[in-house]
Amino acid sequence: MTEETIRAGEAALIKADPVLGEIIAKQKLAPLEPRSDYFASLVRSIISQQVSVAAARAIAGRFEEQTHMKPDKAAALSDEEMRAVGLSKQKAGYIRDLAGHFVKDPAVYNHLEKLSDDEVIADLTAIKGIGVWTAQMFLISTLGRADIFAPDDAGLQRAMMKLYAWDELPHKKELIVASEKWQPYRTVACLHLWHSLDNNPN
Repeated sequence: MTEETIRAGEAALIKADPVLGEIIAKQKLAPLEPRSDYFASLVRSIISQQVSVAAARAIAGRFEEQTHMKPDKAAALSDEEMRAVGLSKQKAGYIRDLAGHFVKDPAVYNHLEKLSDDEVIADLTAIKGIGVWTAQMFLISTLGRADIFAPDDAGLQRAMMKLYAWDELPHKKELIVASEKWQPYRTVACLHLWHSLDNNPN
């Protein structure tokens, strides 16, 4: 996502949501550079599932040391090596399955950038171990799509509760409705919310 898109999004969000605008005025977002290594991006997203940002970074670092984020090397890791990296048996299986797709056809997901957001989510969630949240993180961090909201993300939930001084977390549908005022720049809103927790996923 370019600097131009981010600044346009910030200006629109300040008008649409003055409460969020107070956070935006205090923060500076850097442009999001699209990533071309889809395997590495998906691996990092799988690693990030249900763990803290710090833990995910540490595990991903060790995994990269072992494999250089190459699908064939990832597929060849033993269960013991996966555990030593810090991966659960379940995540190891997911990553091994993903690596198999890339070993068989390195260009298997090169078409994703040409698809709509919903089509990308549909394609990625067909992969074992990749759910909607992981696909949404891919859309944000890898493809740089501007209008993604991930209501199941714990960081966004905490940030929204703090921002709006909610006593309890609303239902998922209510979170989605609350995000509609941010369209078509929901990604920019999410990045600011994460940043407000010092928990940016990139």
